[in-house]
Amino acid sequence: MAEFLTDIKEIRARARQEIDKGPITAAYGADLPRVIQVCNEALATELVCVLRYKRHYYTASGIHAGVVAAEFLEHAAEE
Repeated sequence: MAEFLTDIKEIRARARQEIDKGPITAAYGADLPRVIQVCNEALATELVCVLRYKRHYYTASGIHAGVVAAEFLEHAAEE
């Protein structure tokens, strides 16, 4: 049982050392500026979709506006 606790202590010690390095380590081989650009573009696309669904939610009109608006609000929440 003591051997297992020693392993846990070692694992925690190594984890503390690695966490200080942050999310991007020397072993990370991707082009970091390109990864950030792609992530920002994906986030922007998602935000535009949410805003579009919200606009449709607020501007729905007509006899079935309540049902249609609820559907748009659901899609906005899923985005």
